[in-house]
Amino acid sequence: MTIAIEPTTPMPMQAILSELISSCETGERVCLLPISRVLVEATDWLTPGVALFPPDALTASDLRVVEWPARRFAAFSRQMTDGVLELSGDELHWGKGAMTNIDLPEFFGSALLGFKTRLDWQSFLFPSSHEAHLEMLRAEMERCDRTFDLVRFAECDLWTPQKLPGRVGLLADTPYSCGLFYAPEDHESYLIAGEVASHHLLLGIGTDMTDVFVPPMPSGELATLATHALRLYSEALEAVSETSRFMQLMALIEFLADPNDFTKMQHARKAIGRQIAHDKADYLAIQQDFLRLTAEQGPVGIPKQGLRHNIVHFGKRLEDLTTLDERRSVYQRLHRYVGVPISQMVEHGEKDWIFIETMRSAAKVRLGLD
Repeated sequence: MTIAIEPTTPMPMQAILSELISSCETGERVCLLPISRVLVEATDWLTPGVALFPPDALTASDLRVVEWPARRFAAFSRQMTDGVLELSGDELHWGKGAMTNIDLPEFFGSALLGFKTRLDWQSFLFPSSHEAHLEMLRAEMERCDRTFDLVRFAECDLWTPQKLPGRVGLLADTPYSCGLFYAPEDHESYLIAGEVASHHLLLGIGTDMTDVFVPPMPSGELATLATHALRLYSEALEAVSETSRFMQLMALIEFLADPNDFTKMQHARKAIGRQIAHDKADYLAIQQDFLRLTAEQGPVGIPKQGLRHNIVHFGKRLEDLTTLDERRSVYQRLHRYVGVPISQMVEHGEKDWIFIETMRSAAKVRLGLD
């Protein structure tokens, strides 16, 4: 049901950093983003092309940082007259980031993700606005977060949000996201920062990343669909309430049933059932469970008892409808209903959607459902 996360032999930090830098082609830069709520004890590759550095493994001199918010903020403080400082043009755009006052010890004191990226260096050095910098930062955060979607799927579970890693790019104990961009040809780097992430996690201590290596995602239609499904799963994991998590998982099931069209739950539960059932008895049990989860019919004259029906139509909370033990069981079953299809999509990522439809058709015969 889960995606394999394989241990590897750690490499020296300088070897990994040198490999990242030396592999940059013309126009490529090395980007470093902080990641909180993770236990990282040694530098290693998280996935091919993305390195994970423990706190304080790198220093500013390793990447010759020439610009960072706290440096510019200190310069502005010295230039103020009666508490007023007038800025315009590039100074204003860089100055807005300087107001975060993020310093290098904070940044390098975080676990860091390192990878290559390609961006317009002139537009980076001379941005049209502070927001242009934030868009560059957001793009790298979202790109790298796709790798952590696989980590969340393999290492976390629906019942224990305390194990979730932090948001990629968000610096711990601050409301700010930041990223360092290194130009190999100049041997210099710049740290930019600002408000990008809308919220962050508070519960628990996060994810133990010891011996974690994420296998590369295949290239194909199913891999593309799996990438979106993993993002939806991560959003469910990070939901602010159990009711919201449950509803997002219901939407994910409908997506997994048919990513190319809207599918009613009565058809979605059959498609998912055929895909994951061990035998006919298991299939029938899954169908019955879906009725309980969605729109189970009660006695004559009594409203439907299904969980989603009561949440959507009567505004009830999942906590109102179930006990603690029942909710734990619900999440365990839902993890299977979404986990098996996602794993199969990743495993066969180079194939097209027709592969899943063929698998379901064969299962229909195998389960004796014709």
